[in-house]
Amino acid sequence: MKGQAAVEYLMTYGWALFALVLVVAALFGSGLFSPNYLVAEECSFGTTIKCQFALFNSGGDTKMALSLYNAYPYKVQIKHIDLQTVDGLQTVSGFDTDTDLESGESHQFDGTLSGPALAEGSVKKFTGNITFVSCAPELGPECSTVEHSISGRITAKVLPQ
Repeated sequence: MKGQAAVEYLMTYGWALFALVLVVAALFGSGLFSPNYLVAEECSFGTTIKCQFALFNSGGDTKMALSLYNAYPYKVQIKHIDLQTVDGLQTVSGFDTDTDLESGESHQFDGTLSGPALAEGSVKKFTGNITFVSCAPELGPECSTVEHSISGRITAKVLPQ
């Protein structure tokens, strides 16, 4: 009798452990626990120049679409956008400059990452600066010549095509 109870005990808990192993294997296989899945994407250049982005492959290159929103109560003119990977090995170039952003307005800037295209789903971290001048009404009809720079960071996953 004791032998039969031990076998039944092992069979019952054996099946439960087998089912648990299958569930965990399915979760790992789906990529749920991959490091790239757990990384939170972000775009942070402060509260006055808000941003959104998309990082994607197109034509053999990795492209970035960066949308900037002007939260200042006056117009600003974007003079330069300088982004590079945290390791400093790659830069994003091709952003148009001298773009006016009215208060409450957003504009999309398109750039290309140097080097070979990144793997789909991979994660890249960027740091950079946005240089702009103020076009506040009290300055007169022209924008200021004094440049301001804000630093920020972007953590992005390469989107599937």
